[in-house]
Amino acid sequence: MIATIADLIKDTYQTFFRFVRFPCQTELARIGHPDRNSPILVTCNFDYTVRHLKKYLAAADIDCYLAVVNTNGTNVWCAAVEGVMNSSAVLSHLKVHKARDLVDHNRVILPQLCAAGVKLRDLKKQGWEPAYGPVYFKDLKTFLDNGFKRDKEMKALEYGYWERFKMAISHGVFCTMVCMPFVLSLYFSTWKQGLAAIWYFALAMQLLEHFVPIRRLLYKGIVFSLPLIVFSFWQLSNVGAWIKLSSLYFALGAYIGFDSQGHSHFGQTQKSSGRLIVALLFSAVLYGGSFLL
Repeated sequence: MIATIADLIKDTYQTFFRFVRFPCQTELARIGHPDRNSPILVTCNFDYTVRHLKKYLAAADIDCYLAVVNTNGTNVWCAAVEGVMNSSAVLSHLKVHKARDLVDHNRVILPQLCAAGVKLRDLKKQGWEPAYGPVYFKDLKTFLDNGFKRDKEMKALEYGYWERFKMAISHGVFCTMVCMPFVLSLYFSTWKQGLAAIWYFALAMQLLEHFVPIRRLLYKGIVFSLPLIVFSFWQLSNVGAWIKLSSLYFALGAYIGFDSQGHSHFGQTQKSSGRLIVALLFSAVLYGGSFLL
């Protein structure tokens, strides 16, 4: 009971602060009762992932060795994109923990989402027989029972509303920490107004962005600023005040849209730093010009 409550607290905390690294111990763990024919599975040392993966493996009665590679507490996909989870890290981990001495085969199962950093050919050169497993570990048992073969569904990455909502919570917390000092000091009269604007953009960028037919997330954030700009036009009779508020909405939309690249599966390949600078400079010019009216 206590362990369940502790895990629930950890899950909640790690959902709200997903942008923070949560490392756990690196190891080559024995799950169940592995023998010399049991598979070697590889994962990151992100605490949330390891806890839930171990629970699944135990519940599914999968006997295996679990190589928890050091990614500095970062999840598999982010660690691979950052270059932290790479071929060298995996090979080094297997060597240090003497994985070859535990089994009579050379098979090692990698998470599919590490493909950006861990290359099969690098492991093959060192005598291993690597394979990418399914995207979700709920499919691991079927994958293993089918002789390490994946069907189309096992390769598909889903980004449903529950996952989007959890990402929005983490993104909202991060943007609140970053943006609140600026929005309060520049215009917003109450902390509630500034907080509402930040969370509007954070939620919109995760739950609604796929409805906006524009590729770049930065531009999508700017699109989401337009309803606020229009709405504030009917609220404010002073043109200078409206331009000032509109410039801040524009800047918030641009920044939160840009920052959502790190919180979205779609945004991993985008690079918009230069465009963000232009958008913020444009907002600064509008903001400064509002004092002349």
